[in-house]
Amino acid sequence: MRCGTVSVFGRANAGKSTIINKALGFKLLPVSEKPQTTRDNVRAILTDEENQIIFVDTPGIFKPHGKLGSILLRDAYNSMEGIDMILYVVDASIKVDEELPKKIALLDVPVIVCFNKIDLVSLPMGQKRLLEYKSMLPKAEFVEMSCKDDFGIEDMLEKIKSHLPEREFEFSPDYVSDRPKEYIIAEIIREKCMRLLDAEVPHSIYIDIKEVKEDEIMEVYADIIVEKESERGIVIGKNGSMIRKIRTYAQQSIKGYFGLPCHIDLLVKCIPNWRNDEKYLKKFGFEDSIK
Repeated sequence: MRCGTVSVFGRANAGKSTIINKALGFKLLPVSEKPQTTRDNVRAILTDEENQIIFVDTPGIFKPHGKLGSILLRDAYNSMEGIDMILYVVDASIKVDEELPKKIALLDVPVIVCFNKIDLVSLPMGQKRLLEYKSMLPKAEFVEMSCKDDFGIEDMLEKIKSHLPEREFEFSPDYVSDRPKEYIIAEIIREKCMRLLDAEVPHSIYIDIKEVKEDEIMEVYADIIVEKESERGIVIGKNGSMIRKIRTYAQQSIKGYFGLPCHIDLLVKCIPNWRNDEKYLKKFGFEDSIK
């Protein structure tokens, strides 16, 4: 029996959450093309008869803005402590990152590099970049991947399993996450906001779950928190068109995930500059903030 914790680490938008979802075989983690889609170190758990892989999905590495951004960056780096291996996700379609490999090379744990999005780069350029990463991380193992085409996932999982320590499972085999249903619901709603809203509005959004009732139908009561009145208007939309769209798509995803019909009641509230407000950062679970 083998069990280990794998920190999934890399730049924003490299495809970390998508890789975990593909490994699990269903969508657990929110995904969008916008930075800061992932705001927490979330554990996603994949178990078979002999192995349990505890993926830690981390906020992508990006240039932080304000207190919340600094907290997310700190949490991403903290995810590399007390783990059994690093899954370093690289976007093959962009220029080589020279900073993160230097940090990763100093770690005394196995490193697997997922050279992702190979479908978006020419073969000569892709191979050139791959060789550069191999020169910077000579001890690492490499997997060429295209999540869009489901290419490389099984190879990645086999490499991970080969490095798992022999120990008892940390979670019950039926667990897929260490987070409660309220967290999953909030992330589903926030993902719909990330996908449907333009420009910078999604970065100011927090989903505050007020109540979840379960019977023959799941009833969700939640507030969408924004920082400006203008953002509130955008989230609501003309005659409520955008908030209805967010609610509809979220209800469909929640029904698919939990297997229950769902009704969501959403209110949009403005809390000015909450991402830099110590009180609200702690209230919303972003504790031990950087001062």
